[in-house]
Order: sequence, then structure tokens, then C-alpha cells
Amino acid sequence: MNYFAHLHIASLTKTSWAGNLLGDFPVVASQLDDDLYQGWRLHQMVDVMVDEHPASLAFRVMPRLGRRRFAGIVQDIAMDYWLIQYWSKFSDEPLALFCQRAVEGLVKDKRRTPERLMRMIESLEEHNWLANLGQINGVEKAIHSIMRRWRHGHHLQSFVEELPEVIEQAEQPFLLLYPDLLDFVAQQMKKTEVITHMTPAE
Repeated sequence: MNYFAHLHIASLTKTSWAGNLLGDFPVVASQLDDDLYQGWRLHQMVDVMVDEHPASLAFRVMPRLGRRRFAGIVQDIAMDYWLIQYWSKFSDEPLALFCQRAVEGLVKDKRRTPERLMRMIESLEEHNWLANLGQINGVEKAIHSIMRRWRHGHHLQSFVEELPEVIEQAEQPFLLLYPDLLDFVAQQMKKTEVITHMTPAE
């Protein structure tokens, strides 16, 4: 899952908007405030679950130009695309309102985030581009952003060259995976709630 899905999960779990994005940025987890740490930890669990889900494994082995070992990176971005396409299936909130709330929540914690995330939040303040992740050109921009800052980024060019096909390949994996992911997140939050409310005597 990429930015949009993690923000959706933050909204559903009422955990920190910024914290749920911190898993994609360099941080020292032990130095995070409790609310940011909870979001960071949830992000880590989500990423592991998604990586190990059968739908993700099936997506990574589909025939395509891009190298299999890097397909997971593109899958995360394509999953955001499909979440936006199927938004009404997973939320009763209008997409534009959700995007507005997400940015407002991120801005509140902007000064507590690493510099790169802070710059991203400032970019969202200037032009809220979250909904653009549901457009092919938005997906392409997201991939190019990774390519610019990652030393192995050139390996993603093949995915860009057949992007419409790659996005289409991600639809069924998304529909199989995302409901399972939301169930998984709900279970994790219940476990956290139980632990939080237990007394030493219990």
C-alpha cells in the first residue's frame, strides 16, 4: 500500500495521519511520540501483511517487462489507484472531503515529521494531489518520484513503459487483498485496545 491507502487506514483506526506515513520515511522509532509510533507500527504491520498476501505474490509473478523483484513497489502505487476507483465500496465519505481531512490532519503534525515528509505535506498544502493518485498520470508521477530519489530507480522504467497494462493487472489483486487488509487492521486494533485496557492484576 502507498500513501493513500495508509491514510485511509489512519482514518478508519483514528490513528495519526502522519504516523501512518512514517513507515516510508527514515525515522528512529524509539524516539517517536506515542501517537506517531502507533501509526508507524501499524504501517509496518500493514506492509508485512500486504507483502505476504497471496494476491501480492500472484501480482509479482505476472508476465511483464519490469523485473519481478521490483514489482511490489509498483503494486503499492497501483493499489492506491484502485482504492480511489473503488472508493465508494470502502467509504461513505466523499473522496474530496476525505482528501481535505487527510491533508488537514497531516499539516497539524507537519513539524514533527522528517524533512522529506514535511516537504511532501507542504506540497499537499499547496495543491492537494491525493485524488490524482487515482489517475494514470498520477501513478506515473508517483513512480517517477521514486525513480528520482532511489539509486535503483531506473529499474522501474520498464513498468512505466507498459503502465496501463500493469495497472490493469493490479485490479483483481487489489479486490482480493484490500478487504482482507482491512479485516487484519481491525484485528490488530482490537488487540491493541485489549492490551491498553488491561490492568496489572489482569
